[in-house]
Amino acid sequence: MKLRFKILIAIISCLIIAISFMLYLNRPISEEVANAKINKHLTKVVDDNDSLSSALMTISSNKTGYFGQFAVGKANMSTDEPVKKTSQFHSASIGKTMCATIYGLLVDEGKIQFEDKISSWLEEDLEGLFIVDGIDYSGEVTIEHLLRHTSGVGDYFQDPVDNGKTMLEMIKENPDLMFTPENLIAFTREYQRPVGKPGEQFHYSDTGYILLGLILEEIEQKPYSEILHERIFESLDMNDSYLMFYEDEETDILGIYIDGMDYSDKNALSLDWSGGGIVTTMDDLLAFMMALESGNFLSYEVYSQMTDFKEKYDKGIYYGMGMMRFDFSELSPLLGFMTDVYGGMGTTGVYMFYDKEKDTYFIANFGSIEFMEKSIEELIKIRMIFDRMVIK
Repeated sequence: MKLRFKILIAIISCLIIAISFMLYLNRPISEEVANAKINKHLTKVVDDNDSLSSALMTISSNKTGYFGQFAVGKANMSTDEPVKKTSQFHSASIGKTMCATIYGLLVDEGKIQFEDKISSWLEEDLEGLFIVDGIDYSGEVTIEHLLRHTSGVGDYFQDPVDNGKTMLEMIKENPDLMFTPENLIAFTREYQRPVGKPGEQFHYSDTGYILLGLILEEIEQKPYSEILHERIFESLDMNDSYLMFYEDEETDILGIYIDGMDYSDKNALSLDWSGGGIVTTMDDLLAFMMALESGNFLSYEVYSQMTDFKEKYDKGIYYGMGMMRFDFSELSPLLGFMTDVYGGMGTTGVYMFYDKEKDTYFIANFGSIEFMEKSIEELIKIRMIFDRMVIK
């Protein structure tokens, strides 16, 4: 699912930041107290937001040796079953980070280059997607354009339509609609328009990442679900991760809410596929992000390109290849003391971030499309607690 940012609205009020900043500077706390505060804060977040049934968070610091996991709330709003630290959840656009990583592995192996034209693998699928002012630019689109969201192709999930209903309106009206990758490409072709020529501008596109999934199937000559398992899940012992709708796994994931409706058991989640259809856990996401940072999974050259964050997404938010970086000092001058984080994030308030300066990982899931912006606000508050912690 596409990320939607109104980050200036989501940043907490200046007064709260100022007060928290003073506490951050002057009142160090013990690990035990910090854990209690984080757990209490997450509990309050769930209790105070009707769109949430649970909140998960993992913080792991190589610098201090700290490791903390938190799980508050229920599995969904229709049960009293408590959420667990090992609960599986839909990871939304974090799937784009995994898709981009597979391309990085193929570049390292010499099978492809980021500059390769996508028309080498796809022909019919590209028809009508890249026509600007009557000229078809599909032959100029590269893998890198798709990975960076600079191809100019429309976005089936959030872009406006020339006629009929938007994708979001369709799934709200009929949550059990089932989509194939070809359906999603056809939606953009038939109802939407490109935003510009390849390389002209950044425009977040789920459609682009569906094309990337189709290209991977052509390159590897096997289903995308198998590619994910062989290239990432099995390599990194991510035993609780799988691609939803494309495996024999019995789906039992945490509630995922759009306008109060739980989509965790609805066919409409099939609209993600290679753009974000992966079910996973906090432990698996931590293993994945740590592997990326280890230097042993991808070469330094390739990972440096993925994390160059050349594209400006929004104020204080930058994009590389399948990954984004948050510059908190740019988001607000009052957050100048807070170090940057980068990684993957999804529109349901799920993220997988790394603070390179402090060598610390933050994994979280809130499970609501209405909580994406708010999840960044809560990350800021949690970090203010965590950064005051004194490890004995």
